[in-house]
Amino acid sequence: MVKSSTMRFIRLVLQYIAGVFLFIVIGSLPVLLRNLTFDMEGYFNSVKDLTVKVFTLSNLTYDGQHEMLPAVLGRFFYSMKTLGMGLFAATVMAFLLSYVIVLFFEKKKDYILSFIEIIRSIPDVLWMFLLQAGVVWIFKTFGVKFIQTTSLGSDHQAVLLPLISLSLPIFLFLTQIIVLKIFEELDKPYILLAKAKGLSYFYMLNIHVVRNISQDLKEHFKTIVWMMLSTLVMVEYIFNLNGLMLFNIRYVSVELFVFSCILFFTPFFLIYRLLDFRRLSL
Repeated sequence: MVKSSTMRFIRLVLQYIAGVFLFIVIGSLPVLLRNLTFDMEGYFNSVKDLTVKVFTLSNLTYDGQHEMLPAVLGRFFYSMKTLGMGLFAATVMAFLLSYVIVLFFEKKKDYILSFIEIIRSIPDVLWMFLLQAGVVWIFKTFGVKFIQTTSLGSDHQAVLLPLISLSLPIFLFLTQIIVLKIFEELDKPYILLAKAKGLSYFYMLNIHVVRNISQDLKEHFKTIVWMMLSTLVMVEYIFNLNGLMLFNIRYVSVELFVFSCILFFTPFFLIYRLLDFRRLSL
């Protein structure tokens, strides 16, 4: 048992190191294609230097002179907090809407899901501009500014609009999945057995159905994360959030890009491995 745990830990560390090194190799590609020529020597030197800097956390700079760690870590945690709030809000709202559809609109679920699919086809950037335009229109029409449309320093932080913009695509995506999976579960034989035993519909939905679809939701976790990360870039840029994505846009450099990728990669790598470990343990 101890040997198995040790081997699993060693494999985990090696996988993480391989992932970090892959980011370094890919992130250094702009050096290889510098000035539209193949600079192989410069590329390998960049990979070597960046590997030493990343694994020793020394001499990491951005803008050619400023220390990277103090500037990056705070913005990284801000971006992760934004991601966490968006994921939590999207998940809660998706379950609430799914329950409403299942309990009250079962016969119209196909129309509702089709409508959700139409909304999902609208580009995320368009939603962000529409939300901002709506707030500006209300302010100009009624003289009421009830929400900040963009961040302007620490005293004027946009919170609600970025949260809505980040969570809306995931909310719609999760709602579709949850509703479809719930109705798939409700058609299975164990539900008929539960009904025969006199169990209430609400009890079956909360205890049995939701528990069984949780595994399907975990399988979509990677897709959800990638969707949110791609949306986060646009959210931070459009709403001028003080996050790591916008920081990379303002200070473009190989070191900053690679280290930012590693920072985002680390927590999600650990979460993925934890989910895999729990699945294998069951």
